Amino acid sequence: MANNTTIKYNQILGDIKNRKFTPVYLLEGDETYFIDAITEALEEHVLKPEEKSFDQLIVYGKDTSALDIKMAAKRFPLLSQYLLLIVKEAQNLDDIDVFEDYLSAPPLSTILVFCYKGKKVDKRKKVGKMFSKFTHFTSDRMRDYEVTPWVEKYILDTGKSIEPSAVQLIVDYLGSDLVKISSEIDRMMINLKPETALISINHIEQNIGISKDFNIFELQNALGQKNFNKSIQIAHYFASNIKSHPLIPIIANLFSFFTKVYLYNNLKSRPRKEIASALGINEFFIDGYKQASINYAPVFIEQIFGFLKYYDLRAKGVNDSGITDDGQLMIEMVVKILRISEIPAQQARLNL
Repeated sequence: MANNTTIKYNQILGDIKNRKFTPVYLLEGDETYFIDAITEALEEHVLKPEEKSFDQLIVYGKDTSALDIKMAAKRFPLLSQYLLLIVKEAQNLDDIDVFEDYLSAPPLSTILVFCYKGKKVDKRKKVGKMFSKFTHFTSDRMRDYEVTPWVEKYILDTGKSIEPSAVQLIVDYLGSDLVKISSEIDRMMINLKPETALISINHIEQNIGISKDFNIFELQNALGQKNFNKSIQIAHYFASNIKSHPLIPIIANLFSFFTKVYLYNNLKSRPRKEIASALGINEFFIDGYKQASINYAPVFIEQIFGFLKYYDLRAKGVNDSGITDDGQLMIEMVVKILRISEIPAQQARLNL
């Protein structure tokens, strides 16, 4: 499922590959993957390798003034049709308003690229409005349910396919950082045999370093099934390897998991495709959420949300002051989740 960000991103990449350039590119926002990918596409397609020494200039906002960049953008290319000027870390420029007159009539022989990471240009200002006349791309962080289809497409674009469980393992372990995910996948692709067509959990374990038995995906499954022994075994493994399995991201993953279980209760009468779409999951995983919804009624999930918030605060030093290590908190939290249906609601709240 493509969102507006990926649709516009693909349109911009298509135009660049077809050499349909605009004089100015403003690439802004929190998701640096798309900003870097568009910048790399411009570096690849605007100039020939032998032209780059003369007509490609890369500067950094923290080291260069806006006025110097504007003056450099006005010079003519020496050997090629275009001068490509890329401003990295453009968010550090002191005064982007300096470009107002430049944006009113930019030279067609220059392609000026602003990589404005982690921030957005103020659209209330005149200069912010002027950027909209050119290629203006805002790269927002993907939501959790958007990452899975993105990973699937990223793999498909390499000419391979991937098992749903392997995709989920990547997303649950690496989160929504597309730069990190793409880097790990690229590294895995180098190590895969050419004849490997389908990527499995074993490939993920061997190449990305995620254990197929001890990972957040398996912990979610074990908790969903109320498999006490396996849940505790995984929790102990995490507790013994807390640096590679930090508590706070695990809490965030469990919150996402139980949120979907909670939502499933209101969706279970719908067709499977609708349920999968609403939860942002592959149909392959619906039975797991169904089982979890049987084991955890909504009233218990609401109490679990309270547990997760409580342990998130303790992991951050609230009402704990670092007295209890994160490994111990991890095990304590998992035990309480497993026992939630055995404890009356009022007592569970008191136990917090």
